Amino acid sequence: MKRILTFLLLAFALKANAQLLTFSSELGYFSNDENIATIQQVWEGYVNAVAKGSDTSPFWVQDSHDILVGAHKDGLLNTYNIRKLTDKIYEINTIAYYPDEAIKRGLINAIYKVCAMQTDDGWRLMNYFDATKNRYASHRIGCVNFYIGLGVVADRKKMKESARFAESFIGSYQLDHKIPITYVVAGSIDECSAMIGLSYTPMRSHKPFAGRTIHNLILSTRLNHIHEIVHAIMLPRYPDAPLFLHEGIATYYGGMAEQPYKDIKSIAKKYIILNNNDLSTQESLNAPLGNEVQLSNVVAAAIIEYTLQQGGESKVLPLFEATTYDEVFTLLGIDKEQQSHFIRTLFK
Repeated sequence: MKRILTFLLLAFALKANAQLLTFSSELGYFSNDENIATIQQVWEGYVNAVAKGSDTSPFWVQDSHDILVGAHKDGLLNTYNIRKLTDKIYEINTIAYYPDEAIKRGLINAIYKVCAMQTDDGWRLMNYFDATKNRYASHRIGCVNFYIGLGVVADRKKMKESARFAESFIGSYQLDHKIPITYVVAGSIDECSAMIGLSYTPMRSHKPFAGRTIHNLILSTRLNHIHEIVHAIMLPRYPDAPLFLHEGIATYYGGMAEQPYKDIKSIAKKYIILNNNDLSTQESLNAPLGNEVQLSNVVAAAIIEYTLQQGGESKVLPLFEATTYDEVFTLLGIDKEQQSHFIRTLFK
């Protein structure tokens, strides 16, 4: 622990934004395991490749990708332990700190685990969840793979509800079925995070029915989280579309903060009527509406509703070819000076 604290103080003192990976001098200290040094080299090579924006697929087990890449991107890292899980799988433990002028003290931003597996082609990386998911009860229903954490009742009715919605959504939008959904459920988001290798993250939540999606991986405290299912379908297929739009389509179908879309649309309508604000920029939509609902999410959901009314799902998908907020309106045929008026008409 002393070494970790020393690293944090060093990291805080550094002002560079460049990638930095260090290793504890105690790696393998109590072991003659030669695999640790080899795995260390593979991990270091991968982190350097991430920093350079190079192709990282050769570092990973075939058909696998890093679900926690954001944890070690642009951070100050220290790998403090590499330990054997099985004869062919090792666990890599890393702590990450992200320098930010707004942070006045050295803080741990993430502690996470990635694994390495011995293959015919040498040591390759794999997600901690892939290495440990056989510990959990699992259920495959349609295109959804459910993994049930301890203390959670595997309610088959709710799982079927989720799978039916996913299949219906994919069918309605005529999307491919090649990206299955991995659905991790536990008593809290922190428990879900631990199941996929995030021992600590500042994105913690003790709220009931919380959820989060990483690519096609859902972390949730409930088995029928429609909002997150939409994310798990759309994020992998349209990774460059604005988050604003992703939140909109998820909110339209799945509501937000335990409220259906029609209810939060009513709340947004009252806010827009009472506040005669210019709504022509994304920043102008940052207003909170209470209970963790933001105006921007409701506006984006209303855009999805409007587009469906104009021409159905075939008109919605082209919007996800946009890469910026303003481009969404361009695709809708709305000029910059018309944006505020257009948004207001969505709530009449």
